[in-house]
Amino acid sequence: MIDLSDLPALIAIGWNPQCTAAATALAAVTGRPARVIEQHRAHLLVHDGRTAAKAKTLTALFDRLETTGDGLAVGDWVLVHESGGSLYIHDQLPRNSLLLRSRGENGVQRIAANVDTALLVMALDNDYSPNRLERYLLMVRAAQVAPVIVLTKPDRAPALDAQRAEIATLAGPDAPLFVLDARDPGCAACLAPWLAAGQTLVLLGSSGVGKSTLVNTLLGAEQQRTGATRAYDDRGRHTTTARSLRMLPQGACLIDTPGVRELKLGGEEDVTADAFDDIAALAANCRFRDCQHQREPGCAVVAGLPPERLANYRKLRDELAVSQQKRLESAAPAPTRRSKKR
Repeated sequence: MIDLSDLPALIAIGWNPQCTAAATALAAVTGRPARVIEQHRAHLLVHDGRTAAKAKTLTALFDRLETTGDGLAVGDWVLVHESGGSLYIHDQLPRNSLLLRSRGENGVQRIAANVDTALLVMALDNDYSPNRLERYLLMVRAAQVAPVIVLTKPDRAPALDAQRAEIATLAGPDAPLFVLDARDPGCAACLAPWLAAGQTLVLLGSSGVGKSTLVNTLLGAEQQRTGATRAYDDRGRHTTTARSLRMLPQGACLIDTPGVRELKLGGEEDVTADAFDDIAALAANCRFRDCQHQREPGCAVVAGLPPERLANYRKLRDELAVSQQKRLESAAPAPTRRSKKR
């Protein structure tokens, strides 16, 4: 039986009713739950709600994950035990979500696991890119993660009202939208509905948009290093170099991630369902049921969309098709035994 005797401590690190249901379903599995909060080359850092400790993955679990092309990620819930003064991970609890992005020929990268809400952070200066935000929306919705959009640096916006309206239209009514100064302590009050105990958030966005500043503001302390953007193009430097999970004073857990300027789709997304619902609505009026929205006569999508939005849709659709094909063609790697315990 999984040891849930210290439930208050587990809740502090993000444990919620879904975790309890998953643990209860594993009647034959034993161990002490902990959460992966950092990844390093030789070890993982896990937290049980009381203390953080280095842990290595047992070979049996490493091989089992590797045969399916999987691996542990920041945010994963694992089961640990001590042996010879060291801590080992021997099992993994089922995930309720996993955010992925493509690494081209190198497969996919696991960004974060067991996330409830994604804070999609974009600055209103030269970083402003609705097309890039659309990719983030595709990624998080494909993982069944709720998006919350945070637009930062309003003092540097060339057309604040127009930009806010454009993003609100692009994201749709189910994505809350905030325009915030990441340094303002009032950020915590604005984001309060997503900061309760048992919730896990992930910060996603380019370098220099204010993610680390927002982390510090929510923590109420300068724990994340921040840096200035380059004056001539507003591009930021990577002050966050690795994913890490932190416990917020409001009760939630927050996963910070390095900035990503080029986000490639991982292959799980559905372009029409996850970002282009306006195209889905228009497509119902196309003359042909299998219309590809190219040059077919009677195409309601071509007639009803601005050319730039249609071009972005086609680009994302074609990129996604390539990613999906690569995932189908790539064989799962054979397990390797580098050591008895990993």
